[in-house]
Amino acid sequence: MEHARIQHEGWMLDHLGRPSAHEGERSDAARNRRVILQTARTLFEERGVTCVTMEEIARASGVGKGTLYRRFPHKGFLCQALLDEPTKQLQGQTLEILREPGTPAVEKLDAFLNQLVVFTAENLDLLYGGNEPLCGADRLERFSHPAYDWRRSTVLGLLRGAVDEGDVDAGLDLEYLATALLAPLDVDLYYYQHKVQGLPVWRISGGVRALVPRTGRNVR
Repeated sequence: MEHARIQHEGWMLDHLGRPSAHEGERSDAARNRRVILQTARTLFEERGVTCVTMEEIARASGVGKGTLYRRFPHKGFLCQALLDEPTKQLQGQTLEILREPGTPAVEKLDAFLNQLVVFTAENLDLLYGGNEPLCGADRLERFSHPAYDWRRSTVLGLLRGAVDEGDVDAGLDLEYLATALLAPLDVDLYYYQHKVQGLPVWRISGGVRALVPRTGRNVR
């Protein structure tokens, strides 16, 4: 399966799909990074990502604006950095799902999609605020990032496994379907449904998982 590559021990990606760095930072650079991120996290939690400016973060963290902008050119990069740890947790949870012995692929797909919905809900402010500075081609670039490809290839691999097990119709266009199943998790649509329309997380999760076209023998 295409998702098998994520099963190598120690292989982790940050929010943008980059392998975790192993080389160390200079002590002063590491300290500045920690202070900036902790300050940003505190301000974001207090007032929301979209209501906090980069100037406020620089002032509250006690670093110069030049230092802040060299490390994080805009607020989206701060959000990306704060998403790295939750992303690694999601990867770990996914590995546990994929390694479950004897569990049908379609049930693993169901669990994975639910994990993605919960991840989006728990990190919605960072995900939505991180997109705020993006425009034009930059907004489309996220679909070519390895992080998105990891999600898509995991869904695709599980769909193929479900076809092999007879739980999904072999005549479907699985490449398209894998992308279509992730479409409801686009952060702008998710934000609108959850924040504006008031749909609860369980309802969004149920709706996304219901899109998996199971064969008649597996419909429950």
